[in-house]
Amino acid sequence: MVKRRKEEEIVGVLEFEGKSAEDPEVLGWLAEHKSKNGGKVRLSQGAKGVRVMFSKDADMAHWKARSDKLAKAKKTPAL
Repeated sequence: MVKRRKEEEIVGVLEFEGKSAEDPEVLGWLAEHKSKNGGKVRLSQGAKGVRVMFSKDADMAHWKARSDKLAKAKKTPAL
């Protein structure tokens, strides 16, 4: 008997610079995602930070908005 694995297509990948998979902020994002969508998000460690891989366009759009917001906050100097 041959076992087959279901393979999902990866829609997109985002890398959050300076974050790790154990970062409390990233863990909070994952918990929020799971509670809202129940979807699966894959994590891996990239060269500059944690990489998040998506199999749904809607998930990618939501996390892209979060990524843009985080990048914008880094560019704005703290007063």
